[in-house]
Amino acid sequence: MTIEFSGRRHVVAAARVAFEASVDGREVWCSVSMDALNDHFGNEGTSSHALLSAFEGGRLRIEEAARRTLSKNGGQSVELETNDFK
Repeated sequence: MTIEFSGRRHVVAAARVAFEASVDGREVWCSVSMDALNDHFGNEGTSSHALLSAFEGGRLRIEEAARRTLSKNGGQSVELETNDFK
């Protein structure tokens, strides 16, 4: 399974940062919760800027967690939570 990340990301409702992955050439959206960004990536705010800044600071770990989950779930959308980083 080939998994790549496009770099596209944005803040979505429910205080999540969504980011795009390509799984075997198919677009799949993933997201990481504000709680995970708070607990593991130093986020301290609720603004889009704060959430995206925390996401960018932790991008490598976040993408690796998404990659592990995508590999396990057959390439379906992923919603990462704080427990995915322990």
